[in-house]
Amino acid sequence: MAHQYPLDLSLPAPYAAANFVVSDANRALFDLLRPPAEWLNPHLVLTGPAGAGKTHAGHVFAETHGAHWLSPGAPVPDTATRFVVDEADTFDQEVLFHLYNRTASDGRLLLLSRQHPAQWTIRVPDFESRLKAMRVVDMPEPDDSLLKSVLKKLFEARVITPSDDVLEYLSRRMERSVAHAQKIVTGLEAYANGRAFTRSLARQFIETSENMTWFDDWDEI
Repeated sequence: MAHQYPLDLSLPAPYAAANFVVSDANRALFDLLRPPAEWLNPHLVLTGPAGAGKTHAGHVFAETHGAHWLSPGAPVPDTATRFVVDEADTFDQEVLFHLYNRTASDGRLLLLSRQHPAQWTIRVPDFESRLKAMRVVDMPEPDDSLLKSVLKKLFEARVITPSDDVLEYLSRRMERSVAHAQKIVTGLEAYANGRAFTRSLARQFIETSENMTWFDDWDEI
């Protein structure tokens, strides 16, 4: 019988720019988001599956450059010229069309999407040519160094300090996903139940949780 571990959602994801972990895997993306004045195109689409880190990357851009965050159904401020649009593949395309035009001269528009724009269902014909003109960047897959740093930050948020060999062990055996790092930390904390966070404990947790069906119970963007 597979063990089930509680999902503690009480700790919000730390989306501050200072908490964005940078490694060789995502350094190019981080450098791209910081100086939008150097973009060749004022419009950028950032794509990747759930848990890839799009939301955090978008918040880094919004915080650094004062961009307005838009979720589906949210009102669009009249005077803003920099925007981050979350879940852009489900967003009102008429609104996206007008945002594209508004930001074309001196603004910036960052769209976050699980789907590549080529997979979108176009409902507003005038928007199609605008979408095709946007630069598309895929979220990079995290490397071991990035996953270790993310795990360390997540453990620190829970006042837990596992040794480097524990972080090394976990980073080499988990899925390449920031969301799964969050779930590993939640599950391992529950599994430890007050015991020391040793490599032996981490190995027992991974071996016991091979099915890890509880991972599918929480979908983080």
